[in-house]
Amino acid sequence: MARLLVVDDDQNILNCFRYAFATDAIIVETATSAGQARSLFGEHSFDVVVTDVLLPGSSGLELLRDLQEADCRVPVVLMTGHGTANTAIEAMRQGAFEYLLKPLDLDVLQAVIDRALETSRMTRTPAKIASSTETDTDDGDLLVGQCPAMQDVYRQIGRVARQDVTVLVLGESGTGKEVVARAIYQYSQRSDKTFLAINCAAIPENLLESELFGHEKGSFTGAERKRIGKFEQCDGGTLFLDEIGDMTPLTQTKVLRVLQDQQFERVGGNTMVQTNVRLIAATNCNLTEMMEQGTFRSDLYYRLNVYTIHLPPLRERTGDLPLLVHHFLRRFSRELDKPIQQVAPEAMELLTAYSWPGNIRELQSVLKHAVIEATGTVLMPDFLPVPIRTSATATGTGAVVSAPLGEIAERNGEDELIAFIHERIRAGSENLHEEVLQRVERTLFTELLNQFHGNLSRTAAVLGISRSTLRTRLSVIGVTLDRSVRLSE
Repeated sequence: MARLLVVDDDQNILNCFRYAFATDAIIVETATSAGQARSLFGEHSFDVVVTDVLLPGSSGLELLRDLQEADCRVPVVLMTGHGTANTAIEAMRQGAFEYLLKPLDLDVLQAVIDRALETSRMTRTPAKIASSTETDTDDGDLLVGQCPAMQDVYRQIGRVARQDVTVLVLGESGTGKEVVARAIYQYSQRSDKTFLAINCAAIPENLLESELFGHEKGSFTGAERKRIGKFEQCDGGTLFLDEIGDMTPLTQTKVLRVLQDQQFERVGGNTMVQTNVRLIAATNCNLTEMMEQGTFRSDLYYRLNVYTIHLPPLRERTGDLPLLVHHFLRRFSRELDKPIQQVAPEAMELLTAYSWPGNIRELQSVLKHAVIEATGTVLMPDFLPVPIRTSATATGTGAVVSAPLGEIAERNGEDELIAFIHERIRAGSENLHEEVLQRVERTLFTELLNQFHGNLSRTAAVLGISRSTLRTRLSVIGVTLDRSVRLSE
């Protein structure tokens, strides 16, 4: 369970936090003074601290400094009813996670606490490389896999973790890039410092620059006070930029400058801010192709590409699938209190035959769905989602694709696609657009390639895309060219 410490001398505020945040997943502890908070912080391990600025005997800023000295990895949120720009700036410079003004907006507060808890989880939850004997452990997130490609990944993490250089992690969505980034951080010389993560695709492009670099008051509509960005907050620590391929050219330019000089200007400012941040970046985009199209700066790519780790998709790790299934099945059985002890051979055959376009993330969703559906101690095929049970016949996995387009359309028609969408929603998919796109592309591309006898140029011309783009998409959806067009196992 997550543990939240709230520090305020107003009992009404403390009661509000207990009411709003005390759940089966969060324990709320309270303190009415900085001294009491220090004692509790020394006795317990907290995930997030929220403190008022004005406290009896000692200020919230002084408490922030003490807590940062004790463990700077714990996010500290400051709040006050008498805020000034200088106080907010000083708090953020000292490492505060966020600064909120009273009266508190519950929706804003909830969003800040959720982000702080996620940051704390990523910083403090171990991301380890599993040995062949410890896949049942609950101690953090494991990098599970014994195939040669994953062994190379482990060796690369070991080589680069303690070297203070930029790392670029490449791989399809759902392959575990965040876990690799956390493993690099936790094995690094900065493991006792701050770790912050930003998903560049999840933040509107007009706000991403401010989120990274901060802004000056009045620099744009809504900029009511100066804000400290993540590069400044993370001084001395590690910043993980996920989906870096979604950055605008302007933001790319400023990131390049930070990598070159470790300095930047806030949005709307003209004063250089010095920082010392190790950057780990990740993307599922083809940056080489983006450079050719002029949408990603080549000089930034070469700065990021000091050391690159390629994560293999799950379809290329079929030998690891039983190990992964065993690991996640054990975890979800414990989480959901279901006594699943083994997987029926028929169910394992279906899981192995599936192409896993959503990679590890999709496997987790499928297994959690199966555990919820399961009765008894054995995971049977009937407990698996419909797309997994029908994948062998619906997609022709491992077989020559030779059916005419009309038959494919009849077999994989609109009703089945809608059923697939509904099933993925129930399974908790977080990558539905890509999953549906790959499902449609697999049918379209294999039919065209069979029609044109494997001629990539003619197929690309009909599709209206470049030959290189076609090759990339074929690789992503698991279609390979032989004398016949086949779907990779």
